Amino acid sequence: MPKSAQQSEEPQQEQAPTILYIVRHTDVHNPQDILYGRLPRFRLSTEGLHQDEVTASVLSEEPVSVFYTSPRLRARQTTRILAMPHPDVPVHVTRLLDEVLTAWQGRPHVDLEAHSFNFYANRLAPSDETLEQVWQRVQRFVRRARKRHPGEMVVAVTHGDPVMLTRAGYLGMPITIESLRRPNLYVGKGSLTRLTFPADLRQTYPLSVEYYDPNSQDGPWSHGWVKLGSEGLKV
Repeated sequence: MPKSAQQSEEPQQEQAPTILYIVRHTDVHNPQDILYGRLPRFRLSTEGLHQDEVTASVLSEEPVSVFYTSPRLRARQTTRILAMPHPDVPVHVTRLLDEVLTAWQGRPHVDLEAHSFNFYANRLAPSDETLEQVWQRVQRFVRRARKRHPGEMVVAVTHGDPVMLTRAGYLGMPITIESLRRPNLYVGKGSLTRLTFPADLRQTYPLSVEYYDPNSQDGPWSHGWVKLGSEGLKV
């Protein structure tokens, strides 16, 4: 039998999927209860350090290839603890995972409650990011991670709204404030959203989107992974 024919009969080895964990940073020391946004020096609280240890235990046995983090202090501190069980795994900082840029930062949360935390529709400065702009940079990060780390496991530490946009966008939900706020369950501090992407980079959407909040006391998502559908996860 010709060699080429013999090779064609051999089964093709299926390429491994790329698994992306999107993690929200843990609790922050914020005694004035303000929207800290991109303000400097907002560190993790004592509770946040404990939450980190819980989340780190979930990832401790996983074959993580690389960590990525937002440049904010709270995200870098979260990442450092998550990476402790993986001392040889590299950690990279990227602005693609940064907090939403908004001039509402520094204002008390009570001011935002009057607008249902919709600072996208109530911009205070021309530089304020829109939902679409945040979604576009999230997509850029995902595309880059899939291209650089095919078949590997990637952990990315970011902030609440970028995680919610990741979940909504890759579930095919509309990129609107309604997809991010109630009645949809907002991602908990230290929670994990797991996206399993096919090896073929031409396929935009993941094979599955799952959610797990090991620091929560409520719902099935506090006990293990819950697979999400096109409507996300309701409170």
